[in-house]
Amino acid sequence: MLKNSLPLVYDHSDIICLGLDKNRHSWAGQPFDFDDNAFYEFVRTTDKDEKIIIYEDDFSLPNLNSRENGNRHRELMAKRMGKGGWHLQVDSDEYFIDFKAFIDVLLNIHPNPSGEEKGVNVCANWIPVIKKVSDGYLYVDFDNKLPEAVPIATNNPCYERARHNGYFNILTNCFIVHETWARSDDALWFKINNWGHASEELEAHEQRLSYYKLWQILDKFNYKYIRNFHPANAPLWPRLKYCKGESINELIRKMQGTIMPVSTLGLKIMNNRNVARFKHLLKNMKIKSQSKH
Repeated sequence: MLKNSLPLVYDHSDIICLGLDKNRHSWAGQPFDFDDNAFYEFVRTTDKDEKIIIYEDDFSLPNLNSRENGNRHRELMAKRMGKGGWHLQVDSDEYFIDFKAFIDVLLNIHPNPSGEEKGVNVCANWIPVIKKVSDGYLYVDFDNKLPEAVPIATNNPCYERARHNGYFNILTNCFIVHETWARSDDALWFKINNWGHASEELEAHEQRLSYYKLWQILDKFNYKYIRNFHPANAPLWPRLKYCKGESINELIRKMQGTIMPVSTLGLKIMNNRNVARFKHLLKNMKIKSQSKH
């Protein structure tokens, strides 16, 4: 996956840090197979501008759960990168459709943050890829609603729940193909049991097994009957869609025409802090009103 994701961001990055557990353990403390020779050779041949830092440390402390180890991993990488500038964290299974466009958004907000500014996140939108089927892929169709946004960049690194924190989130019309579930059976089962979300969203073994079995039976015919598929917040993934393609790179190319279901003006309104505060106030007033009845 790194071979797909790294080249997409390399040219428009100043420094790239690859964080690798020195013991080759997952955040849940489970060992994983890793081809060290292939990894270092790939980095050597890719890093033509010598901008890549390989940071190895113990990212799987036994006294922390998988979520806490994931947060700590991200924090330590941010410290290794140093203060100032825009800090972006892109996982290896995330493929930017137009990374330069996202960088242009950041530079328009601030050309070079010092790290002393009020913290803010800048988000991109996921296109979650759920499964590789016989001659294509199943991915999440947001049904002309706002897609799933994820904080990618921040001017002041703080990772409280993966890349999320209490900062204001600026939405963009940039997209990332997220190869989240489109893996082999064994690889997906390993992920479900070891990823950061496992300690909270799929905590019980029965939950993980049930979700995994549902995923196993998906194909290019029955996917249309699946609704509300997200394991933690079901309506977040309202339905699935099929796209023909032999490789993930072909799918990435086909997703280049993805359009944000909100106009540029609509995004500006949503990214206005005063509008966001007013909406938050209305939400709290509604909750308080309901609690009286």
